Amino acid sequence: MNTKSMHIIPLAASALAAAVLMTGCGTTSGYKQADKTGAGIAEFRDEIIKGKIAIDSTMTALDQIAASANTDPRKPFEGYSKALGNLESTANKVKKRGQEMKEQGQAYFKQWEQQVTEVKNPEIRNLAEQRKAKLQETFDSIRKYTEPLKVQFDPWMSDLQDLQKYLSNDLTISGVDAAKGQFAKTRADGMEVQKSMDGLVAELNTIAAALTPAKVPEQKK
Repeated sequence: MNTKSMHIIPLAASALAAAVLMTGCGTTSGYKQADKTGAGIAEFRDEIIKGKIAIDSTMTALDQIAASANTDPRKPFEGYSKALGNLESTANKVKKRGQEMKEQGQAYFKQWEQQVTEVKNPEIRNLAEQRKAKLQETFDSIRKYTEPLKVQFDPWMSDLQDLQKYLSNDLTISGVDAAKGQFAKTRADGMEVQKSMDGLVAELNTIAAALTPAKVPEQKK
């Protein structure tokens, strides 16, 4: 078991304990909201993974334009335009999922805060308040990954769009050859974007495990 997994287990166990505390308030909706938040995190993560795949497709299409410059780059250019359109669509989905995840998290912690006020035992109430603060801090840490990624991604996407405009007017051998340096830079920048996406995915997995009660996968019959 790696170090990160060892950290996840106590966090998940504590989240479950906190959910049990909330059931003492006469409701089981707390852990259900936690599950909903965890599902939102998973959907956000899945869209990011799709984004990585879309980046690969876009970079491959750009390489094909360079490789076919001496023959016929028209079809590869159309492939690049299509791949770029798919990447733009995926980026919009990521943004939408991210906003939904944020709203679900806010609803979860707001509900938790309201339920804590109903706990009469001061020690249990204090424990619940501490756990809420800890898990909310964990959830809010997502921003440490999403904000730098946005700073990377937006100008990089703009470069891809600019390349499309440039190539749409100059698919000649000389035109493509002149842009090869920009092709290389765009690929390198894209790889850095993907590394940041990997970091965000890993963080989302950790946070989802920390926020939601453990669940053993059902055995296939």
